[in-house]
Amino acid sequence: MKWMGLGICLLFLAPLGAQRRREPQPAARAPQLVPASDKNPYTSPPDVALGKQYFLGRCAYCHGAEGEGGRGVSLQTGEYRRGGLDGELFNTIRNGIPGSEMPATRLYDQEIWRIVGFLRTISTAGVAEKPTGDPAAGKIVYDTKGGCAACHVVNGAGGSLGPELSQIGLRRPLRYLRESLVKPEADIPVNYRGLVVTLKSGQTVTGVRLNEDDYSLQLREVGDNLRSLQKSDIRAIRYDRPSLMPSYSSLSPKELDDLVAYLNSLRGQS
Repeated sequence: MKWMGLGICLLFLAPLGAQRRREPQPAARAPQLVPASDKNPYTSPPDVALGKQYFLGRCAYCHGAEGEGGRGVSLQTGEYRRGGLDGELFNTIRNGIPGSEMPATRLYDQEIWRIVGFLRTISTAGVAEKPTGDPAAGKIVYDTKGGCAACHVVNGAGGSLGPELSQIGLRRPLRYLRESLVKPEADIPVNYRGLVVTLKSGQTVTGVRLNEDDYSLQLREVGDNLRSLQKSDIRAIRYDRPSLMPSYSSLSPKELDDLVAYLNSLRGQS
């Protein structure tokens, strides 16, 4: 009888537990916005210095220590796709950008304003930089002699062995674009580091690591083919290959200037 009583109790408790699991989740909070015309009340040198510290702690991982760009866009051009007024910058930092890697923040309002103040000190660092080449001629180099489209996507077209370049002009300054062409191993995004796999059969497979577990390795080969290898078939894996991207130092100075100008012009489709 005791077991029967326990069974009856569990029978009555089960629907309650199921009902709790079916409770609707709270709706996502609407973005909290300040008027775009709001002026930054924290613009003194000590406020800007604090803003730099907040920036280094929260933003530099994606945008670079000086806002030069990286995983996130460059902040040195003074161009902000969601507006460059103080209030607009505040809202972007506070609420993030839905559908992107830019998250909302839990910083206090005064801390966000201080970051805005710091952004003002770096927002024109890249404005004076102007490409000397011809973007139209650079696109010809990109499509033909450079062969860049085999590995990079621009506005939905191209290969995916290397990083997408649709917004590279926003993300990287001119000096970085040039260096990436003549010395590509100087800064390789971690998701695009190359590797060379030697199989027990003697075959060599070169590509970019996509995923790996105790039993298998998935990679994207040069040529953009996806491949899965069993580790039992692998003799050796070398992860220290500097770069799968070749150096374009053999381009003429004009071709290099033109190619840099074309890359700088890539700022995403509007």
